[in-house]
Amino acid sequence: MTEQQEQQEQQKPPRKIQQRTIDGRGRIINAAARKFIEDGYRGASLSDIILDAESNKRFFYNQFSEGKRDVARAIMANTLTMDGLLPQRLKVQEIYDIGMILAYRVANEDALLAALKLSFEFGSNEEYGTPWGDWVTFNVGQLTDAKNQGELRSHVVPEEQARQLPGFWSGLVLTSIVIDGGLHEVETHISRAYQNLMAVIAVPEVLPFIDFSADRGERLYVSFLESQA
Repeated sequence: MTEQQEQQEQQKPPRKIQQRTIDGRGRIINAAARKFIEDGYRGASLSDIILDAESNKRFFYNQFSEGKRDVARAIMANTLTMDGLLPQRLKVQEIYDIGMILAYRVANEDALLAALKLSFEFGSNEEYGTPWGDWVTFNVGQLTDAKNQGELRSHVVPEEQARQLPGFWSGLVLTSIVIDGGLHEVETHISRAYQNLMAVIAVPEVLPFIDFSADRGERLYVSFLESQA
């Protein structure tokens, strides 16, 4: 987008300008996510992000006044959501479901994969934050409810297990990239890992009633997106 094009856009009706601003901001976030995946936070250049987003410096700094750090913060703040998760009779089903929704998304959304990779860079928490603590907090609530409902074995400590869930999930994503050369099998890997986990932490009575379909995350998330259209 040239400065002349930006001036022309500013003369259009407010609603169109607002939508174009939202779209332009989204292009920058997506472009930054791709560059962060390829080159890391420190390796990604601002000029490459702007070029890939088909934007310009003026628009970029109007949206992200602190430059690359602000874009990384936006990625961290807006990607790890619980969108698509529906209430289930069993809390252990919900625990599985969110893991599979995120597995589907990380294989299909650059921003979520970028958030994961950025989290493992040295000094990331101080530089632009990390969303994984929010998942731990969410897990504590889910696991506590599951235990109170008699779905978990007596030895399970929700606060401990809550940290382990994103740990093994993120580890499987990263090893899938290295071993498989991509994320085309990540949903299968994560589904099997959850099945193994549930066999250890859930009481035997609930296991036959958990839907361990590898495509469950996709179905739930696509249904959510369709409901928002």
